[in-house]
This record gives sequence, structure tokens and C-alpha cells, in this order.
Amino acid sequence: MKSILLAGVMAAGLCMAQPRGVGSPAETTRIINDCERRTNSFKKTLDRALARDDVRAGQYREDQLNDKAKRLEDEMDRVGDSWNRDHNPDRARDHVRVAIGLAGDINRAMRNWRMGPEAENEWAAIRDDLNRLARTFGLQRVR
Repeated sequence: MKSILLAGVMAAGLCMAQPRGVGSPAETTRIINDCERRTNSFKKTLDRALARDDVRAGQYREDQLNDKAKRLEDEMDRVGDSWNRDHNPDRARDHVRVAIGLAGDINRAMRNWRMGPEAENEWAAIRDDLNRLARTFGLQRVR
């Protein structure tokens, strides 16, 4: 009887450790790792795009966009640490929420300014990954 009760408690704990939305833990891990890698690459691509002569958003706005991209990169590192290292889905969900907020600001800039195909394609992949994570963790999508 004790072992059945213990097995039930352990199973309940494992269920609570899973994200609230859709997707397997392995799929969630893959998306997090891909998004983390992509945000690292995007920061460099964005720097090159903003250095082009035909992108004229104003220095203040460019600085803000660079700051948001850096903060998104850092936040995705935190998502990865929370999910992969700490095995803490609730903390990972909180970091995904922050990342989605930052992504909304970046998304507006990417729609308004022509950054070139490399930056735009990388951003589209990041936005798709973040929207999959939003669905997985039961959060609002990038707008």
C-alpha cells in the first residue's frame, strides 16, 4: 500500500513538472535550445543590419532595439538554464513571458524598418519559436 501511495505522489509530481500547454518535454527542450541559439545569432545580424546606410531609424531607436535584442538573448539564456539545468518549468515559463514581452517590441521594429532578408528571416524563426513556447506554456503569443 505504501509503495502504491508513493508511486501516486511521484507521478503527480512528474505531471506538475510538465509545461501547461502542448508539446513533449523533448520538443520543448529542442525549441528552447534552437531559440537560444538563434537569439545569439540574431544580435550579431541585427548589428550588421543597423550599420547599413539604408536603415535610418535614428540613433536612439537603434540603441533601444540593440538593447532589447541583447535583453532577449539574455532572457533566452535564462529560459535555457531554468529548463535544461534547473528543471524548473515554472521559472522557465516566467522567463518565456519576459522574452515574449521583449520580442513584441523587437517585432514592431522589424515590421516598421527594412532590415534586410538575413535579419528578417532570422527574426521570423525566433518569433515562430517564441510563439511555440507561448503555446506550450499557456502564454500570449508575440504580437
